[in-house]
Amino acid sequence: MSDSVKQPASDGRAVFIHTYGCQMNVSDSSMIETLLEEAGFHFVDAAEKADVVLVNTCAVRDHAEVRALGQISDLSRLKKKNPLLIIGILGCVAQARKQEILEEKPFVDLVVGPDGYRKLPQLLEERMISPPGSPGLLETELRRAELYDEIIPRHRGGVTAFVSVIRGCDKFCSFCVVPRTRGRERSRPLPSILHEVETLAAQGVKDVMLLGQNVDSYRWENKTFADCISAVADVQGLHRVRFMTSHPSDISENLLEVMGCQNRISPFLHLPVQAGSNRILERMNRPYTREHYLNIIASARKHVPDIALSTDIIVGFPSETDAEFQETLDLVQEVRYDTAFTFKYSSRPRTKAERMPDDVPEEVKVERLERLIELQKRISHERNLEQLGKTTDVLIENVAPKDSAMWFGRTPDYRPVVVAKGSDTVGDLVRVRLSELIGFTFRGERV
Repeated sequence: MSDSVKQPASDGRAVFIHTYGCQMNVSDSSMIETLLEEAGFHFVDAAEKADVVLVNTCAVRDHAEVRALGQISDLSRLKKKNPLLIIGILGCVAQARKQEILEEKPFVDLVVGPDGYRKLPQLLEERMISPPGSPGLLETELRRAELYDEIIPRHRGGVTAFVSVIRGCDKFCSFCVVPRTRGRERSRPLPSILHEVETLAAQGVKDVMLLGQNVDSYRWENKTFADCISAVADVQGLHRVRFMTSHPSDISENLLEVMGCQNRISPFLHLPVQAGSNRILERMNRPYTREHYLNIIASARKHVPDIALSTDIIVGFPSETDAEFQETLDLVQEVRYDTAFTFKYSSRPRTKAERMPDDVPEEVKVERLERLIELQKRISHERNLEQLGKTTDVLIENVAPKDSAMWFGRTPDYRPVVVAKGSDTVGDLVRVRLSELIGFTFRGERV
């Protein structure tokens, strides 16, 4: 962050928001933009230009929390140069740490959790008229009924958009803070989801990702997530619908059947396994077995033969042995994921696992993670090589970053492709043959 600070906007209502973490946070930040713009605020592209700086934080991984807290500390320098600057901490770290943030970082003006965003305009107005040095404001009540379902997040262009369908989580995995930072599960009414998607489609969006900590728990009246995504896929103007994240305990055969029948639903499934050992899964409070998980994978491939698979895996969970880690490697070999998000275990506050001895040495965690990454890189490359020569549709997203004569886009299963420009434009589908693999990106030839 630069040390040179521009003068605040004359109206004192210029806002900069920095977002960390998952797609849900990105969606929430877009919603916050809508709320604040309707209240007369406007957004700028740098903290140095702002009268209000908001940091939307993530607490799922220790690394993400450390990065966010580091940026918050950096903002104290801006506050020293501009005492009228308002600094707000939002999201999961705000919810988890609450008053602790105000005590440790007295330059922070607002601490607001994920269920308190409706009050942001009011809190900012209150703060703007408070004398410098006033105690920070705290809004971290979890609200079971809060869905923000009538607020359509601001879309800033592009062909892809995120749409939240369910908030919160009821699973209470022993390593995870989400139920404590985002509250219990509650599903949006299907009509409000469809209204948002229809609005986005009218603005030129072609690719919608439906979001939730556990989309498979979606329930509204008698509708399941399979009903929800099927209805979304019928919205005119869309080319593709994706979703994230599923839970192995809740994903239904019906959803997999719908994926196989509806060609607008991307043949892509992110299904976190977390570990390949049944004993470790039990300690993680993941209520399924390795065998159950593999049955889901087999069913997914039966209904969607060309499906691409991704997962989340944690290594070095408390008491994990070398043999149990090998079970994870064996599962990765068996499933052959297209991609995987891999992490070292890090203890999170106020979780059940925090009370477990963190007894896997750091150097062992690092070594296991390196082995897992190396294995998955090899499998990902092999899976990509299997795609060469295939013909598929590519959704054009933008100009290729390294060559302005090329388009950048993605296949239905979300593989990156570059293809020579033609008479088409962003948002169009282009039929290509995948002719070359450069790193993890394909080159496509028009057919």
